[in-house]
Amino acid sequence: MSSPRAPLKRIALMISSCDDFCDTWRPFAFFFARFWPDCPFATFLIVNNCPVISDLFEPITVGDDRGWASNFRYALEQIPQDYVLYLQDDYFIEEPVSTHCILEDCTWCVEHGADSLCFSAYPEPQPGFLPVTERFGRAPRDSDGRTRCQFGLWKKSALLAVLKDGETAWEMESRGSERTREMEVMVYTDVANAPMRYLSSAIVRGLWTPEALAMCDAHRVSIRPRLRGIYRRGQQLKKARRALSRWAVRMWIAMCVRRPMDLRREAVLSTCP
Repeated sequence: MSSPRAPLKRIALMISSCDDFCDTWRPFAFFFARFWPDCPFATFLIVNNCPVISDLFEPITVGDDRGWASNFRYALEQIPQDYVLYLQDDYFIEEPVSTHCILEDCTWCVEHGADSLCFSAYPEPQPGFLPVTERFGRAPRDSDGRTRCQFGLWKKSALLAVLKDGETAWEMESRGSERTREMEVMVYTDVANAPMRYLSSAIVRGLWTPEALAMCDAHRVSIRPRLRGIYRRGQQLKKARRALSRWAVRMWIAMCVRRPMDLRREAVLSTCP
């Protein structure tokens, strides 16, 4: 079965990031190139000032950090597409992506004027959920999970309306549902049908998760620079270790700001077995 004719020129894939997480870019690019080699969308990576060379992503330089929402708003205003697929820099793709399903579902949303579609399912059944296709349905109007920063499609005008300067991605998730009550929000019915499976998140509270490091080790992906500590539940001195990791990353950025990071497909796949 061939892929549907999705309105590709109207959709961009936006990777949310900032220079403080530049150490995620190489492993993210590796898993992206390996497991989504046929990605058909114009793809952008949000950066502050770090230069990037890539045939996978086009960097959008937003300048000095103004916070997640403000950075993201500025980046959205730089692109011509009126729909956006959202990803984050520490969402490491775990297996081949179903491009056909993504194209099919994006086409439905564009043709029916949906404001957003989350490709993840609710963790438990939601009263009032209304299926509209075999894979997804309308989120209940009173649900508190209508805005989630997981892999998903957004009408750009709707996303700009939901963004609130000063908020983090996590704050938008917890507060943003109230701003979407009158929007057409779609959510996947079953996690088993998700067209993209990924580790979320590779970094927790500024530290690498053991799962992310194990995933990189399994694929022989070298994390360069390796500056962060490891997140472990219940471990003491997390605050100090997070501060030390943040300082180390920023020192590395300051030293390397004039040297572009090489995220070309051939470079990031060079460690592939």
